[in-house]
Amino acid sequence: MPNMTTIQTQPYITPPGKIDFPFTYVFDGTGLTDGQAYQDIQVPLQGDSDFILRHICGVNSVSTKFSYKNPSREYAMGNISTGVTFPNNWPVLPEKLYAINRAIYFNLYDVSRAFTACGGTPIYNSYIGFFGVKRFDKSAIDLYDTQYDYRVLPQAYSYSLTLSVSNPHFSAGTDVNPPLRQYQAMDRYDFQLLSIEIAQPGSTTPLTTNDFMITLYDSKNHQLSNLPLKAPWINFARNSPSAAPSHQAVWPTPPIVYPGGSTIIFDITSQLCSTSLPQSYNIVFNGLWRIPV
Repeated sequence: MPNMTTIQTQPYITPPGKIDFPFTYVFDGTGLTDGQAYQDIQVPLQGDSDFILRHICGVNSVSTKFSYKNPSREYAMGNISTGVTFPNNWPVLPEKLYAINRAIYFNLYDVSRAFTACGGTPIYNSYIGFFGVKRFDKSAIDLYDTQYDYRVLPQAYSYSLTLSVSNPHFSAGTDVNPPLRQYQAMDRYDFQLLSIEIAQPGSTTPLTTNDFMITLYDSKNHQLSNLPLKAPWINFARNSPSAAPSHQAVWPTPPIVYPGGSTIIFDITSQLCSTSLPQSYNIVFNGLWRIPV
């Protein structure tokens, strides 16, 4: 029998004295020019924490080829003169730590923006999401966590969303409508949000088109992204247990805890033309009740 090497792994643990907060830095590529190449584009960090990059979504909605840089400003992968073609979701392994006040640098080699036709003015869906966590000193951010001993029980909250004929992407001309604030009330127990599923009523398949974008807040009103996130990026819904979500979504990671009696607040930004409305959706917040023991 050949010699076998045993690889030992340990569960991921946030370093002592630190706390991780799920966060996504979004690059808005809607203003780029198709067919052009762009070097050393920056997504600046917000200046409040280090950022741990864990996966990248949406490159193929902005450009056919892409490369990005490590925190050291060296190229992380691929041919630096041509880049590589990215899938819906590119895992960053091992994860990369970008220090506070730094930026994520990347190149686009052949811009080709995704869009939805809407008369003479297209609705561009060309964004790149850099998913990971902000890492804070525990004293630097006020995050809620359960204050009692508990056992867990699976729980889901189903929210009905309707984008009516008065909720197109454009309000007039090229003016964009403001986001729509939404609220999902919690029950009496703390709720640990693990994932979000999005589908249309009566549909047997998850939503894969970018009908809207979403900005989620924690119970302390902290945003989980600098810009709204495309719905397919975070949609955990699947056709069957064997069929993974279109973007292999696992979000938010780590989970967010909402106190019993609080509210999940989220903003919806319509990406639909007026001729495609109205549309309805089921948004399911999956997670765990934390029941006192």
